[in-house]
Amino acid sequence: MPQANWVIVLHFLVLWGTVATGFMAGWRLPISFVVAVPLGLLLWAAGFLYNLNYARQFKHALPQHRAALARRGYWRIAARTTMNVGIGLGFRSWLTLVAAGLLIPFYAAAARRRRLYLDYMRTGMLSNAFPDRVPRR
Repeated sequence: MPQANWVIVLHFLVLWGTVATGFMAGWRLPISFVVAVPLGLLLWAAGFLYNLNYARQFKHALPQHRAALARRGYWRIAARTTMNVGIGLGFRSWLTLVAAGLLIPFYAAAARRRRLYLDYMRTGMLSNAFPDRVPRR
């Protein structure tokens, strides 16, 4: 799904840009380096493994269950946010922790677009083809 590439680019630029800016500006968390790095690495690994588990479940699910898994995009959002918080703690950057929170709406928009795309691929019609399927805003 090439439409989601903007989220990947945005995620990469914002996350690593905030890490670099935090280092250059000296905006660091008042946590010891000895505590922050293992805790950040542990959080990042937990989010990464959670994301891999979700991807494996989606890959091996029956087609009728894939639609239900696609509606649970918040699992992937939680995994990515956990990874971002782990990076923020590992590098002891306030700015990265703030960016992790600000990226959540962009992940939600990408998850919604992915769900609509997978729904279209499964049914062959757009989700707004029937009025009862139009998402309420």
